[in-house]
Amino acid sequence: MKIFDSHLHLFSKTIIENVAAKPEMCAQLHLQTLGATDHRDGEGLEGSMRAAGVAAGLALPTAGAANVAKVNSLFIEKAAERDFLYTAGTLHPEYPENGVEMEKLKSHGVRAIKLCSFSQGFVLDGPPALTMFEQIQTFNRICDHRFFVVLDTLHSAPRYFGADPAYTTTPEKLVALARKFPDIPFIGAHMGSLDAPFEEIHTHLMTCHNLYLDTSNAGHTLTADQFVSLLDRFGPKRILFGTDWPWFLHPDEVAMIDHLADKAGFSLKDKAALFYDNIAELLGLR
Repeated sequence: MKIFDSHLHLFSKTIIENVAAKPEMCAQLHLQTLGATDHRDGEGLEGSMRAAGVAAGLALPTAGAANVAKVNSLFIEKAAERDFLYTAGTLHPEYPENGVEMEKLKSHGVRAIKLCSFSQGFVLDGPPALTMFEQIQTFNRICDHRFFVVLDTLHSAPRYFGADPAYTTTPEKLVALARKFPDIPFIGAHMGSLDAPFEEIHTHLMTCHNLYLDTSNAGHTLTADQFVSLLDRFGPKRILFGTDWPWFLHPDEVAMIDHLADKAGFSLKDKAALFYDNIAELLGLR
C-alpha cells in the first residue's frame, strides 16, 4: 500500500524551541518535542518516512502578508531539492498580489495552498478573506489547474498564542466556507478542529462534497471512538493521512491510523484511499 503524508512541516529551530517552551500546550496536544530539533532537517524527514514506508509528503508553509512571495519561493526550492517532497504555497488576505502568486505556484506545479488564520492573523469569513477565496475559486474555474486549500485548526490558539478568538477556524466556519465556495476543495487539518470540545465538532462538522479532513495529531487528542465516528461520518474518500511531523514520527502515526481505520471497518481499498489515493488525486499525481 502506497502512503503519502499530507501534513508535515519544515520548521526552523527557533519555531520548535518556541513551541517546546509551552509545556502545558505540548502536553495537551501530545507534541513530541524532545529531539524534534535533531530530526527536523531533510535527512531526518526522509529517515522517518522511509522507516514507515511513506513514499512522499506535503510541506505546509504559511507567511505574513509581507513574506508570502519569499516563503513560496523558498519552499518551492526546498521541494525541488528532494524527490520525496512536495510543497504547498501560501497566500494572505492582506497581500495585494495573490493573483500573481497563484500564477507562480501554478508554473511550478504547486496545487495546495496552506492557510493558518490564527497565526496569519485574519478572520476566516471576513471580507478580505472572502475576496481571497473568491480569487482562488475563479482561478479554479477558468484555469486548467485546480488549487485546494489546507486550513489549520487549533481551538486553543487564543490561550497559547494570544490569538484573537475571531481568528479561530472553527468547525462551523469551515463547513460554511466549503459550502460558499464549492469549486475549492478544502482540507480541515487535524480532523477539522484540533483540541476543540468533541460536542462542538460532532454538532457542526458536517460533510460537504468538497470538504476533506486530515488525520494529523487528532489521533492523540480525540478518543478512539470519537476519531472513528468522524471516519464513519466522512468516509474513506474524504480522509487524508497526515502526521504533523516533526511533532510525530511516521512509523507510530501509520500504525495508529491504520488501527483506527480497521476499527472503522475500512477495507484495503478504503485504506488505500485514505493513505494515498485521495491526496494523489488532489495533487494531480494520477
